[in-house]
Amino acid sequence: MSKKYNKMKKIVQLTDLHVPYHDEKSLNGVYDLLDNIRPHQIVITGDMYDFYKLSKFSKDPLNDNSLKYELDEGYKILKLLKSFCPDIHFIEGNHEIRLKKYIWEEAPALAGLDCLNFAELTGLNKLDIKHHEEKYIYKSMRFHHGKYASGNSAKKELDNYGLSTTQGHTHRIEMAMKTDGRGMIGSWNMGCLCKCEDVEYIKGIADWQQGFGMFYFDDDRFYCQQIPIIKHKFIFGNKLYGGE
Repeated sequence: MSKKYNKMKKIVQLTDLHVPYHDEKSLNGVYDLLDNIRPHQIVITGDMYDFYKLSKFSKDPLNDNSLKYELDEGYKILKLLKSFCPDIHFIEGNHEIRLKKYIWEEAPALAGLDCLNFAELTGLNKLDIKHHEEKYIYKSMRFHHGKYASGNSAKKELDNYGLSTTQGHTHRIEMAMKTDGRGMIGSWNMGCLCKCEDVEYIKGIADWQQGFGMFYFDDDRFYCQQIPIIKHKFIFGNKLYGGE
């Protein structure tokens, strides 16, 4: 392995776990990889939490996953991620925004309480995880949850922001590239890490793909690697991960 590679800053992007509907089998492979490579940063690009109980959609009355259970499960995952990488950035997605909307609409008298602040309630502050409401920009890359959910969303994100961007939101793996006077720029959708079947809100076959992203930053450029997860397994660096 070249010295140049070893000096690159490695950032792993995880997205759309939708705790408590996260896929533990797929995540176990991701944990093994993180333990092996020890990235410089982990960026979580939203919808780590589902906040099912706060949704306005029709809900199964027999679903007994409480908000406390969801927060506790999410905290366990964040604490484990922190053991692999001290520098973690958390960007809110549309599901995290459910918390703020619920308080504003159903309990406005509680708005502004520190204990109900998202970073406080989820333990981000306790774990010293950096919290971003909309985006995190590292050098020339915009990390965010994503604005578009329909087809060709990666291209739409690229056209909308005019700079390289990476996101989740669609639960699909997509890529769009463009070369203009600024050089080559790109946009990536990194799939999801939630269950893609046998979930209440899925009717039929969901056009979703599990995956995550790896970024390598040099002084004047970056390289992106999309890593799809197929049947809970993926290959990275000539090694097979996951499946248990």
